[in-house]
Amino acid sequence: MSTALDGLRGALVDALRAGLAELEPAGLVERALGARGALDVDAGAPSGRVVVIAAGKAALGMARGALRAWGDRIAGGLAVTVAAPAPCARDSQAATSDPEEAALRPLRVLRAAHPIPDGRSVDAAAAALAIADALGPDDLLLALVSGGASALLAAPPPGVSLADKQDLVAALLEGGAPIQEVNLVRRHFSRIKGGRLAAAAAPARVLTLLMSDVVGGLPHDISSGPTVPDPSRVEEARAALERRAPQLSRLAPALSESLKPADAPIVEAHMLADPERLAERVAAALAAQTGLRAVAAPAEDGDARVIAARRLALARALAPGEAVVIPCEPTIALPAERGAGGRAGWIALAALRDLPPDVALLCAASDGADGSSGAAGAVVDSALAAAMDPRAIEAALARFDDAAAHRALGTRLELGPTGHNLTDVHIVARDVARDARPR
Repeated sequence: MSTALDGLRGALVDALRAGLAELEPAGLVERALGARGALDVDAGAPSGRVVVIAAGKAALGMARGALRAWGDRIAGGLAVTVAAPAPCARDSQAATSDPEEAALRPLRVLRAAHPIPDGRSVDAAAAALAIADALGPDDLLLALVSGGASALLAAPPPGVSLADKQDLVAALLEGGAPIQEVNLVRRHFSRIKGGRLAAAAAPARVLTLLMSDVVGGLPHDISSGPTVPDPSRVEEARAALERRAPQLSRLAPALSESLKPADAPIVEAHMLADPERLAERVAAALAAQTGLRAVAAPAEDGDARVIAARRLALARALAPGEAVVIPCEPTIALPAERGAGGRAGWIALAALRDLPPDVALLCAASDGADGSSGAAGAVVDSALAAAMDPRAIEAALARFDDAAAHRALGTRLELGPTGHNLTDVHIVARDVARDARPR
């Protein structure tokens, strides 16, 4: 369905694409490691081997950047990223080859499940730990960590099954726990997270480059911090488990202390991109492309219903020609019986009917995958609501079946896999007053 805000909605999508392109993972890593970068290997080159372990949704791009910068200095390693959905993910086994493998030689490419780990995740973690354990005192482990690696590298504690691990992660995520709490538990319920991969690499030096998907995240928050020390305590993880997944309290004895800063080997970590930087790039692109007065707002988290109400309040407060870009990590508690959708699409659908008539709203997952929706999210304006019975919209929200509603409304945001994971981005924009438009 076409509306008067088609152009504005298209401009929001274009600005998001431009912001993501500005933070392209390969370029960020190549610049960080290159001849004029602060981390140029020639400034402190190891006398031994350089080995790469890249893990997360941006792993392939980050690995490409490292290979461009350091080339033959890299002796080998591993890149682990997300597999395409499979009907029986829990029973899937490690893939033996990948189309990306030739381009990323000498690195081995593996794919595993997200957000619930599977057998391939266990295999990938075992491969990473084996690589780290084989390093010597003159070697360097270059860890390229991006959002999603918590699921892609799964090493359950001794005596804990993969099924137990899957049940725990599902309970935390579906119960609406903030990602910081999910990763707090993960760091203390693993043989690879919480700095344990760095500990396995000791006495080798460890250099970690990070692309954060956690609003306000510190290095130990990103993908549960496999190569950085963790200041949190096992008691905090136990309390979070009891609070968020009391039905799984039987797993509490398997929680253990993570690597602490005082005990850490030689580790160094640098943040290359985060949700706040993405919002700044998107706002700059929107201003440059449209002339709107676009700004990046502070990052937000919280319940999806509260976030939807905030978007409506902001929409009503904007002056003509103003736009705000918000990096956002909503949480949403999901019932056992639900439809297909995601938190970005759900918020857009919840706000749809009450937006002012000259305001457009984009809600998107920066990785291009909004939950189970099959899309990145949605971009809407209130005129589009006329195409659907209000009762159908309410039913879709109640069933968490927003994907079908957006498909029917024509409001799905199709980005495909972006090679990023910098959490969600919301854009609220008020069209320029009609009498102020150039003629």
